[in-house]
Amino acid sequence: MTEHKKVRLPNFLIVGASRCGTTSLYHYLKEHPDVFMSSIKEPSFVLSQFSKVPKNGIGDDRQDYIDDFDDYCRLFEKAGDRKAIGEASSENLYHYEKAIPTIQKFFGDPKIIIAIRNPVGKAYSAYTFLLSENREYLTFEEGLAQEEKRRQEGWGQIWFYKDTGFFSWSVKAYLESFSNVKICLFDDLKRDPLALVQDAYRLLGVDSSYAPAVRMRYKTSGFPRSKMINKFFADPSRLRSLARVAGRLIFKEDGWIKWRDSLKNRLYARQEMNPETRKTLENVFRDDIMELQELIQKDLSHWLRSSSGTA
Repeated sequence: MTEHKKVRLPNFLIVGASRCGTTSLYHYLKEHPDVFMSSIKEPSFVLSQFSKVPKNGIGDDRQDYIDDFDDYCRLFEKAGDRKAIGEASSENLYHYEKAIPTIQKFFGDPKIIIAIRNPVGKAYSAYTFLLSENREYLTFEEGLAQEEKRRQEGWGQIWFYKDTGFFSWSVKAYLESFSNVKICLFDDLKRDPLALVQDAYRLLGVDSSYAPAVRMRYKTSGFPRSKMINKFFADPSRLRSLARVAGRLIFKEDGWIKWRDSLKNRLYARQEMNPETRKTLENVFRDDIMELQELIQKDLSHWLRSSSGTA
C-alpha cells in the first residue's frame, strides 16, 4: 500500500448472484447506522485480479471497476468505527473458482451473503434488465442461443442468462470455504423483506431491530412503456449527466437513487416468458435445483412448477 491513510477492509461481502436482489440488499444494509457499504456498489475488485475488466459486452464498459488495491481501500476510508463493512460485487458467485481464493487472500474469512432465486426467473430478469438498459437487441430466445458465443468473446456474466443459473456448485464451494455464509432467497426477499434483512443484520453482529425502508425496490426491470423516456435513463448523454448531477445535489446520493428507481419502476410493463421456453429452462435447471435444495435444506420444488417468467 501507498502511504495514504490505512483503512479497514470489508468484513462481509455480498457475492451474488446478479438479478437476485443484491442491489436491494445493498441499500437495505447500507441504511443501518452501524453498517458501511462502499459508495460503488460493485467495485469488482476481486474479479479484476484474475480477469480482464471491463468486459466486452454492449455497455459493459459503463460499470465502475476498481482494479488497484489502493483505490479499492479508498472506498472504505469513511467507514469509521462501524461494525460491519461490506460491498456487493455480484459476479463473485459465478466466478467462484477463482473468486474464493482471491477473497481469502485479501479478506481472510469474511462473512458471506449469497442471494439466489429461481434460475428461470433470474434468466428472464437479466434479459429484461439489459433490454431496459438499451443494451440487449435480441429476443430472449435469440439471446439464449447467442450465450456461448458471447461468453467466448468475453462479455460480462450478466449476459449468460442460462449459465449463471446453476447455483449448486458455487453455493457449495462458498459454504465449504467460509465459516459464516447466509443464503438469501429472492422469494423471501419479496415475501418478507424486513425479516430477511434483519436476519442479515444478526449475521453481521449489528442491531437487528433496525427497520430499513424495505418497500423501496431497486433496479427492477421490464419492457419499457416509453422508449423515449427509457432512452433518457439508459443511454449515456450530456443531458442525462446533468440531470444526474442536479438530482444528487437536490436529493443527495441515496435520495437520488430512490427517486430515480421509483420513477423507473413505473416505466416498465410486465410480460410473460414464452411458456415453451420456460418449460425448456425448467428441464435444463431441474437437476441443479434438486441438488441445491438438498444442499441448503430448503424446499425449492415450486421453482419447477412453471412459475411466472416475469422479471
